[in-house]
Amino acid sequence: MLLTSIFIVTIVCIIIFYFWTINRLYDYFKSRNIPGPLPRFFYGHNKEFWSTKTYSKQLQEWTRQYGSIYGLFEGTIPMYVVSDVDFLQEIYTKQFSSFHSRPISRIMRVENDGKIHLFRATGKRWRYQRDIINLMFSTVKLNSMVPLMNDCLSTMLKKLSFRTRNNNIEINIFDFYKRMTMDVICRCAFDINSNFQNTFHITNLNEFEELCETNTDQIPIFQLSNLMPFLAQPLHNFLFCLLAVRKKTAELIPTLRKYIREFPVVCLINRIYEIVDLRKKSLSKSNKSTDFLQFMIDTFIDDEITDDTVAQLRSKALNSDEIASNIFIFVAVGYETVSTTLAYCTYVLARKPDIQEKLFNEINQNLSDDIDNDSIDDVETNFSYLDMFVREVLRMFPITTKAMARECNITTTVCGHIIQKGCIIQPDIFSIHYNQDLWGPEDPNLFIPERHQRNRRSIASMSFGVGPRNCVAMKFALMEIKMCLIRLLRQSRVLPGEKLEQGFKCKERLIIQPDAIFIKLEKRKIEKYNSLSPGLVD
Repeated sequence: MLLTSIFIVTIVCIIIFYFWTINRLYDYFKSRNIPGPLPRFFYGHNKEFWSTKTYSKQLQEWTRQYGSIYGLFEGTIPMYVVSDVDFLQEIYTKQFSSFHSRPISRIMRVENDGKIHLFRATGKRWRYQRDIINLMFSTVKLNSMVPLMNDCLSTMLKKLSFRTRNNNIEINIFDFYKRMTMDVICRCAFDINSNFQNTFHITNLNEFEELCETNTDQIPIFQLSNLMPFLAQPLHNFLFCLLAVRKKTAELIPTLRKYIREFPVVCLINRIYEIVDLRKKSLSKSNKSTDFLQFMIDTFIDDEITDDTVAQLRSKALNSDEIASNIFIFVAVGYETVSTTLAYCTYVLARKPDIQEKLFNEINQNLSDDIDNDSIDDVETNFSYLDMFVREVLRMFPITTKAMARECNITTTVCGHIIQKGCIIQPDIFSIHYNQDLWGPEDPNLFIPERHQRNRRSIASMSFGVGPRNCVAMKFALMEIKMCLIRLLRQSRVLPGEKLEQGFKCKERLIIQPDAIFIKLEKRKIEKYNSLSPGLVD
């Protein structure tokens, strides 16, 4: 009886202590006089994050209510939501060493091996990966990719010309952009002609679409690990045991294979490993490709890279796992970001015929006879209005908010605020991009490319990130976007489809993207460059 009473009292004390500890954690912002909506016990503000369709718009709404710095909780982890650009300048540049990490799911933190890619890497591991991958996107390297991009663009333009040979045909051009973008990535990353644009039903592309549509915030096992970090390791082990059991079952019982399908992310990673292994075995020094994969393989070492050995590396190099994981992230992120930005650009073109004509006139005046020989410098120098147009699209339609978050690596003081290690800093991108003080005197709610003629603070535009950890492939992405718009507008006039607004309903996972972009294309009469490049004119 006594032991039972002691046991019950102990359990009650543990429960009381747990509740007291959680409630004390939720006093973090209150004790610092930082406003914010009240958190729910245990969940923090996760229930709001999980239920809202547009995470970014929810942050913007709270910013209007609580100001430029306020507090939220991911479970029990404090999150500063910030639209104060002076504060963010400290985070992204001046105190970068204290905020160099991205917050990632607790279940993924368990992995600390060679498979960590640039997007997830921290500290010395991030630095040496960044140094190597920066070289992949040098001007010389990008110029060598121009003919590959143009080849893929020619295929897309032929498809568009055929589908819209009747000017009244309405199409979802977003689908064309997705296929073209994947073709460009496969050509530039693997030197593989994927042919995604020429086959309507492609299993690999469908699986990749499924991967991109996966929102880990809505997966229970990820939600649980974020709410209860101490369960991350067993949940991680359970997840990978489940994958192994599924795979083994399919091998032992062939009749079940059609019912047991590998997860899309596993399929893609396995395929990339196969390509990497095949390339390392088959290519000699005399017939090397010039793609991104070959560049990474040229830096390859067999040694397993760990945080303890980074400083002792005999040269900057990536191991086999890092090559595969970085190619994976390049494919996944590059596919969604470029195609989505092109979708937003086309939406604006359809709604702004006056701006479209300005772009066409600039293109008509500056486009060379041999577009395959145009360099990245030519595009940047000769198409200033196009550059302002793309920047204005990215200002009004930022493609991600979540990817810009940072984690505090060491307790520090920022603009008078003491920020504890482990806290998250989440910029409110929409509030920054629509701030009258940053983007005036013109109304920031209006689409005005000319506003970018003024010198603006770099922190005011966060579409590709800010500081040392900005998007490493920014030049590659902008080159592809601009080349696509140049060739599309040179061939066709973009007109709004009847379902343009209906399709323009945005959904947000890591990337914010519309469902569809319904337009019509009216073929232009080209007099000056009718022999410009194969596929530009049909």
